[in-house]
Amino acid sequence: MTTRLDVATLMAQARAETGLDDFGDDWFVTPLTKLVDCVNAEAGLIAPDAGAGYRIQSGLADRLKLIQYLKDHPEALDEQINVACAIIGLPRTGSTIMHRLLSSTPQTTSFMWWETTFPLPFEGEVPGDPSPRIAAAHQMVDQLLENWPDFESIDPIEAEVVAEEVILLDRTFLSTSYDSMMPIPSFGYWQADQDQEPAYRDLLLWMKALQHQTPERRSRKWVLKTPHHLLGGMSGLLKVFPDVPLVMTHRNVAQVLPSYCSMCASMSVNSSTSYRKEDQGAHWTRRFKTGLERFMELRKTLPEGRIVDVRYEDTVTDPIGTATRALQAIGLEVGPADIAGLEACIAANQRESRPKHRYSAEEFGLTPEGIAADFAAYHEQYNV
Repeated sequence: MTTRLDVATLMAQARAETGLDDFGDDWFVTPLTKLVDCVNAEAGLIAPDAGAGYRIQSGLADRLKLIQYLKDHPEALDEQINVACAIIGLPRTGSTIMHRLLSSTPQTTSFMWWETTFPLPFEGEVPGDPSPRIAAAHQMVDQLLENWPDFESIDPIEAEVVAEEVILLDRTFLSTSYDSMMPIPSFGYWQADQDQEPAYRDLLLWMKALQHQTPERRSRKWVLKTPHHLLGGMSGLLKVFPDVPLVMTHRNVAQVLPSYCSMCASMSVNSSTSYRKEDQGAHWTRRFKTGLERFMELRKTLPEGRIVDVRYEDTVTDPIGTATRALQAIGLEVGPADIAGLEACIAANQRESRPKHRYSAEEFGLTPEGIAADFAAYHEQYNV
């Protein structure tokens, strides 16, 4: 017998865990309630309280801790956040290596995986020494790779590398993570239609709290990156960061869509009784197509030069040159120290060191012809 999740219970458990009571602005209760309803109705989770329930409760606990951190350190609210760019585009388009490259220079910074997972100091932690959180993150990575053994070949998870801000947006319950990890398609469609400005305002608070903990970041500009921007978050991104340059990564969707479906399968196949591989292709076709079509319309309203287009093939064949051009396009001068950072990044990110990712389009109900037809307008516009 499965356990149904309950919003009031999850919030009470988060309060009990932390000993805190103030969640701040309660706008998040609406997406939280929708998420819980969709998990109960669609996800078919074998252990919802241990999987989704634990993740949601942890997100609620972190919300409580963030509000308390800002009460304890009100000066954190005065942190000035400067954003170099936001990397957008579909997943599997070379955005991860571009993120690592653009974050590798002395002028830029980004979120580390360990701090998106444990963004606030542990009890008793010495200021300026986050080693307990880093050690906990290494343990979590080991556990994740044990639970999802295929993941190492699909998407690199490492405790001490840059990570997507979507992990912080998970705490808002408006995030593409959830329909990626569980078969809850109706939540994915719903969240993509919401005004996500409140979620991105929360993201800005997380950035202020993280920069407050690491003052050396004040002289650097943040590099944002997550496909969630394109798959639902664009309204929030541009309202909260209205002048942010956009770096859009591009790749033929036939090389992207089945790969992403495979990643979702690795997280769902052993935890859900309702997950069906053959349904994934249709779901993510709709999600990708809607995101691209909405952005292509939005792009018409943005100033010339606001968006830097980066083709996957160029990133692969000339990563340093492509990253240099992107840095210059977003207004950063590139000097010897920046080139050294780019070179060190490439040396540390050799694809050959990871297992080969194996999958087929057909197992997800996809065909090359169908993908070509569904994304013809995108392929033609961006020459991919």
